[in-house]
Amino acid sequence: MKRMIRIGMCVALAGICLPAVPGAARARSSEGGSPTEELRSLMAAGLAAARAGDQAKLEEIAHGLMIPNYEAWFKAAFGEWNGTKLASAYKADFERQDKWLPTLFESLSKQQGEVFVEDVREPRYSGTGNWCGRVLLRAAKGEVQFYRVTLQQVMHTGLNRLDDAGYFTLVEGAYRRLDCKALGLGPDSFSPPLPHPGPIRVGGNVQAARIIKKVAPVYPKEAQKERISGTVRLHVIIDTEGGIKQLEVISGHPLLQQAALDAVRQWTYQPTLLNGNPVEVDTTIDVIFTLNNPPAPNP
Repeated sequence: MKRMIRIGMCVALAGICLPAVPGAARARSSEGGSPTEELRSLMAAGLAAARAGDQAKLEEIAHGLMIPNYEAWFKAAFGEWNGTKLASAYKADFERQDKWLPTLFESLSKQQGEVFVEDVREPRYSGTGNWCGRVLLRAAKGEVQFYRVTLQQVMHTGLNRLDDAGYFTLVEGAYRRLDCKALGLGPDSFSPPLPHPGPIRVGGNVQAARIIKKVAPVYPKEAQKERISGTVRLHVIIDTEGGIKQLEVISGHPLLQQAALDAVRQWTYQPTLLNGNPVEVDTTIDVIFTLNNPPAPNP
């Protein structure tokens, strides 16, 4: 928790002359306060509750730092594959984190210092202590923003002591806390994989066992009318997250081809790993049209 970081000169930090904020992990203010202001205010509320011995308020604030609907959020923020792994780790540690967070505020409340909030994209300190922020940014999809919160004190020796409060992000209108170690992450997590010459070749039967979502084709009305059945074979490239990246027809009746393409385009697979890293897959898929038990006709 406590670390000593040597800096070349004193750093002037903004103080926290802010009132306590009612409610748990308060939602963003209607006035549109900045993330820095809101996180300082949130921390001020938690520290004030800890110093006052208001356990009910402290637990309320701490519980509000937990992520609701975390499975959906992790998948949206980090992609299907990474999001599923992170959500599983978060679930496994949820109860412990929920009970421990009041202790974090109590520990910080005994220290002297000022709350400092920084966007992890523009860190004030670039030391090894910032690895969690870099890992989160490396893995995130889209415009997810993360903030590091610390309690800082300039010592009489000229050293700047940092007590880490964690990393925060906005989820469903309120700031929630992330703990990289609790999520099973380390400094090298999500590092770019070694270059691979291209998709790896996997047999159709082997790849079929890895399917997660399979959409049945809609039997073309004209093909049913003409009593046409058979198999459409497709050449497929599956991306690193298990989605369909590229499709082309190898063989099959022309009246059945488009229905097969439309269906397979919606399929998803478990990502394929090579040396622990997800890779693209080159495979074939057979889509079978049978008149004895056809899919629903196209209206």
